[in-house]
Formats: sequence, C-alpha cells, structure tokens
Amino acid sequence: MFGLPLRTGFTMKVDGVHLNRPDMHNIAEELGVSTNDVLIKDQILTVYNTSKTCQEIIDDNALAAFVAMALDISVANISDMKEVKEEPVEMVFDLDEFDDDDYD
Repeated sequence: MFGLPLRTGFTMKVDGVHLNRPDMHNIAEELGVSTNDVLIKDQILTVYNTSKTCQEIIDDNALAAFVAMALDISVANISDMKEVKEEPVEMVFDLDEFDDDDYD
C-alpha cells in the first residue's frame, strides 16, 4: 500500500465547551502540530502526535493539561482519553473517468 504512514495520537471527550475551528487552531498551536492533526467529531477530540513538541507533552503525561489550557477549561472537563491509530482510507477511482476526448 502506498501513501503516507498512518498517524498515531489520542482521542478524548471534551465537556463544557462547543469546539469550533479557532479552538482547534489553538490546540494545534499549543501542541506544535498542524491544524490537520486536530479533529473533532461528536464531542470527541482527536489529536495526532506529529511533532517533537507534542511527543514531549505526551511523554510528560500532560496532553490533557495542554488541551485544557488551549481551550481555557478545567482538566476535569476532559475524560475518556484513549490512544488511537489512524485508519487507512482506500480511495478507489476509475482512470477511464478522466479520459479527455479532445486529445485522441
């Protein structure tokens, strides 16, 4: 299989705040990761560990604290933290759909 290596990271439930794009940007900046490495779905925040800074924060067992600081909430509002690995997405398409009749 070709493509980028699968990312690893953590998911966590965040209570007491409705997360939006600026919040996700703040979390990414605080952790030194790309904004594409911070995702939210159904009140579950996923942070992929893609930077040296983020790895140091994880090694110090301080990920929840840094996320709480970025969101200006209590660490008590963060629960159910679990380690995750990105799932591969298979992209299937037919090259014949992209044929251009003008170049025959």
